[in-house]
Amino acid sequence: MMTVSENIFHELDFFAVSFVLGILLVLVYDCLRIFRRLVRHGTVWISLEDLGYWVFTAFVIFAMLYQKNDGLIRGFSIGGIVFGMLLYNQLISRYTVKYIARALKKVIRTIQKICRIILTPFRAAAKKVSNKGSEIAGKGRKIKKILNKRLKIWKKLIRIGITKK
Repeated sequence: MMTVSENIFHELDFFAVSFVLGILLVLVYDCLRIFRRLVRHGTVWISLEDLGYWVFTAFVIFAMLYQKNDGLIRGFSIGGIVFGMLLYNQLISRYTVKYIARALKKVIRTIQKICRIILTPFRAAAKKVSNKGSEIAGKGRKIKKILNKRLKIWKKLIRIGITKK
C-alpha cells in the first residue's frame, strides 16, 4: 500500500505529464500553422488538417490517460492539459509561429534564388532550342503550303488530262 506522500507524488507526476502534454499539443498545432503560412491553401484543406489534428490529439490524450491513470479521466489532468495549452499559447506560441515561419520563408527564397541561378544556363539553352524548333516548324508549314499548292495544280492537270480523252 502506498503512503500519502507517494500518492501525492503520483498525482503531481500525472499533473506534470498532463501540463507538458498540453504544451506539446499546442507546439504540434504551431507546426501546422507554420506549414499553413508557408503553403497557402483553401478552407477545405484547413478543415481537413484541423480534423486530423483533433483526432490525433484525442488519441494522444487517451493514450496518456490510459498509461498514467488506467484510462480514468480526472478533472485536474484535463485542467493540466488546458493550462499547459493556454500558457504556451499566450507566452510563446505567437513568437514561435511568427519567427520560425519568417526564417523558413527566407531559407526557401534563398534556395529558390540559388536554383534560379543554377538553372539560368539551362533555361537559356531551352529557349534557344524552342526558338529553333519554332523556326523549323514555321519552315515546315511554309513547305507544306507550297507542296499543297503544287499538288493541287498537278491534281487539276491530271483531272483535265483524264477528262479530255
